[in-house]
Amino acid sequence: MKVILMICNSGHSERHFLKSLASTAELEGYKVALDFGGILYDKKIIEKYENMDYLFLFAPATEMTNEAMDSSYLKIDIILLTPQVRYMLPAIRELSLGTEVKCIAIEPVTFAELAVKECFNLIKSF
Repeated sequence: MKVILMICNSGHSERHFLKSLASTAELEGYKVALDFGGILYDKKIIEKYENMDYLFLFAPATEMTNEAMDSSYLKIDIILLTPQVRYMLPAIRELSLGTEVKCIAIEPVTFAELAVKECFNLIKSF
């Protein structure tokens, strides 16, 4: 299972983008789930997602700390940064040093136009 964590500012438009991204993956035949990033720290909830191809999660950017990354029960494969928090890309890359986590700042045009197919193709390439 690939775990995709989208970090955002407030969560409203970000959740809409992530839902659209998950729907695109489902249309391509993948088993997907969407949930709040807080489940990364709950083994029981994580178990229900074990048979998924992709687990799409969202969380506020303020939650991204070394402690949060170290205490997760799941390996995060990709961190997506929404345009509102893309300025944090260098800090998020620094947090993920020494791991295989890919960090992607979503382009404002991609986000505004809900170009989720392009974004999902990028995710699949990793």
